[in-house]
Amino acid sequence: MLKQIIWTLLFLFTGNCLHAQSFDFNDNCRKAYKSLIALKLNEGNALLKEEEKLHPDNLIATYLENYYDFLTVYTSDERKLYTGLKKNEDLRLVLLTEGDQRTPYYLFSLAEVNLQWAALDIKFGEYFNAVFEIRRAFKLLEENEKKFPDFKANKKSLGVLYALLGSVPDKYKWGVTLLGMDGNVEMGMAYLHDLIDTGKTTGFIYQDETIIYYAFLLLNLQNKSEQAWQVLQANGFPKSDNLMSTYTCAHLGVYGKHNTEAIKLLDERPTSDSFAKFPFLDFLTGVAKLSELEPDADTYFKRFLVTYKGENHIKSSYQKIAWCYLLKGDTVNYLHFIANANKLGANTLDADKQAKKEAEEHRIPNPQLLRARLLFDGGDYPKAIAQMNNTNENAFKSTDDKTEYLYRLGRIYDETHLPDSALVYYGRAIDKGKNIPRYFAANSALLSAQIYEAKGDKEKAKYYYNLCLSYPNHEYKNGLDQKAKAALNRMQ
Repeated sequence: MLKQIIWTLLFLFTGNCLHAQSFDFNDNCRKAYKSLIALKLNEGNALLKEEEKLHPDNLIATYLENYYDFLTVYTSDERKLYTGLKKNEDLRLVLLTEGDQRTPYYLFSLAEVNLQWAALDIKFGEYFNAVFEIRRAFKLLEENEKKFPDFKANKKSLGVLYALLGSVPDKYKWGVTLLGMDGNVEMGMAYLHDLIDTGKTTGFIYQDETIIYYAFLLLNLQNKSEQAWQVLQANGFPKSDNLMSTYTCAHLGVYGKHNTEAIKLLDERPTSDSFAKFPFLDFLTGVAKLSELEPDADTYFKRFLVTYKGENHIKSSYQKIAWCYLLKGDTVNYLHFIANANKLGANTLDADKQAKKEAEEHRIPNPQLLRARLLFDGGDYPKAIAQMNNTNENAFKSTDDKTEYLYRLGRIYDETHLPDSALVYYGRAIDKGKNIPRYFAANSALLSAQIYEAKGDKEKAKYYYNLCLSYPNHEYKNGLDQKAKAALNRMQ
């Protein structure tokens, strides 16, 4: 920080007379970067301080200090830290502009600082700032691509941006175009895929980071959870003594039908003081154990609520604690904890919105459908279908429960490779649930579209993707809309 302040003051008082600083990704900086990306944040920061003493003109240390701030805020999710560290951004950008413009790291480092803070801006609801930081990063990276077309690191960040911008829903597309940006999901994914391939033999410094981005985008934009999991396995994830790679595998395991593997990874994760505190991993463990119907799942959500100082996942945690009690037949504690889902925490994430909605509606979930849902989410399809076989649609009184029953059967048939049976139940769920403000009809439309796309029936696929987009105000709307839009862009 002191170096940044001094150089900023020199810049202000001497204009452009400072000599250009270097960008040297030397061995010490490589070690620092690898420590940071492993979430050994204090170790990485110490290496950067050492680099500043040894080579005060090396701006790679300044650029990597932003990684330290970014990952500190990302793992803690604390608004107070975000507000305090955000002040470093402008100081770093000023200092980086004094770097040697003849190297590809000049524009790249400026873009990375903007991108990292844009990601945090979005996390904390500062969307206006995020849009313009993304635009600055996009322009810097495209200019850098023209100047240095063989600079691989640039393609890492451009690939992510192209993929994300290509998935922007139609109602926001005009804004992206107005700001002079454009995206293409397939092109962005191809950038990342090619980088991973070439990085296997070239010692690409950003190889692991690129793999992480690619896997998450496969899961979240293209709904290719199994392919995402295989990408991680093929590239040696999780890496030893690396908490970030453990988190990546566990996250994709929990949300990509490898729940048992995820629990093992989370139970065996590195926990020494050399790693950053990462409360979300307790939340993730709770989700994984709840999907196995393990009786101690609630303890992980409770631990998360005690140690976590952020705003997100709080409503969802209280909802899941409530579910744990409901599955044990304890309605009193269900009502107690679901009430907290209405009162506490932010209402930004789709999962938190869904938790709040459940609390507001005072509608206790059907335990049998809930068990089937959780077992399905964990990838235990035989147990999930056994739950469903114990009942039928007529056993449920409400339209919500009848629709969910049909939707759950469709999901199970879909994942057990019976697409025609899945389409039957998805169609019935769409018809039954089209007028209720739940996500069952919307996701049935999305999943039907994916089946038709796989069959090569593009017209029906497009119809169902657009049908998914047409449903208003349901839980998970943001996420489902993004997937539908990304698919429509891909098909074009």
